[in-house]
Amino acid sequence: MSEATTSPTQIAARFLRGLRIATVGVTAIVLFGYQLPTMIGFLSRYRSGSIEIAMMAVHAAVIALAAVVVVRDRPWGRWRWPVLVIVLIASVTATAAVAPADLVGMPHWSWEMFGWYAVILLMDLPMGWFASVLAAYLIITLAQVILAGQTHLRILVGMAITVLLLGSWQLAVARAAVALRQTAEAASRTAAEEEALRTAELVAEQLHRDRQTRYSELAASAVPLLAGLAAGELFPDDPVVQRACAIEAARMRRLFAESDDVLDPLEHELHACIDLAERRGVTVQLALRGVRPALPRAARRALTEPVIAVLAGASASARITVVGVENEVVVSVIADRSDLDPADRVDVVQSDPVEPVSLASEQGVIQVSWLLGTDGVWLDAIWKAAA
Repeated sequence: MSEATTSPTQIAARFLRGLRIATVGVTAIVLFGYQLPTMIGFLSRYRSGSIEIAMMAVHAAVIALAAVVVVRDRPWGRWRWPVLVIVLIASVTATAAVAPADLVGMPHWSWEMFGWYAVILLMDLPMGWFASVLAAYLIITLAQVILAGQTHLRILVGMAITVLLLGSWQLAVARAAVALRQTAEAASRTAAEEEALRTAELVAEQLHRDRQTRYSELAASAVPLLAGLAAGELFPDDPVVQRACAIEAARMRRLFAESDDVLDPLEHELHACIDLAERRGVTVQLALRGVRPALPRAARRALTEPVIAVLAGASASARITVVGVENEVVVSVIADRSDLDPADRVDVVQSDPVEPVSLASEQGVIQVSWLLGTDGVWLDAIWKAAA
């Protein structure tokens, strides 16, 4: 059995629905199995037998409607109040058609039924609604008895005993419904808190893994550089060291940008690389053309890595152009001057496969080309989806 079907919320909801079915069933049994034969047996003693029959029909119709609502497992919503008013009017009208001598006797069937309808209609509301409605109906019925001149102590005591017997059952059912609903709400809150806790734990684990990955990625290049500076083996005024520091700083910015939730990750990561160059006084222009396919992280790194190298050696200005088509992305960089180390220059095509683009069967390759001049550098980095 799945976790959802055994959760406290689902269990409480099933018990509450079972209670609704039982309440409608008990009300139907009392109405058709006891009150209907009673009314038929005393039909000649009513002031108006036709009124009693009509009001019994109204009660039967409400029971049928309640059965449909329960079977379909639908809430009453705003319709509970019109139905409650109809039952109240039917009960008061049926009481008015009872002979005064029979107001506290078996012929007076209707006043014992109203409380069950109140339970059915108000079961999903706070307990105060049921208590208020039932008290209002009992006050109306008592007023009818008093107006009929039935103020003998025996009659009033009989009414009080009947109210205690029936009211205690009806109050118990209403209170059970409230307790089940409160249990379901508490279970929902607990489940939501547990889910939030599990989510927080998963996020924390993912953040920890991301930090570990970032550290391992930086350990190969940034850590030796920092260690050399700290040990005095490398000197900050050395242009080669400065360029290496600029490259590592740009890589860090790109690394942090990779975790941001943005619409265009490649553009976002290029801006992270450009920002550091602009802080050194280099003017960088970025032009975007075409619609670029979604690139995996490895492909974006392969496209931005040579860009970082060019920007780190630029002295005054650079221009980056990104062109995208359906299965290809081209990143071109032109810089005014570059202090590139010969080891950074790539004159051959790199054909190592990178991560899938969108489907596991789609692989891509990166092609990088350099052209170095006396006063500038041109770079082309092309990603192509596998055929």
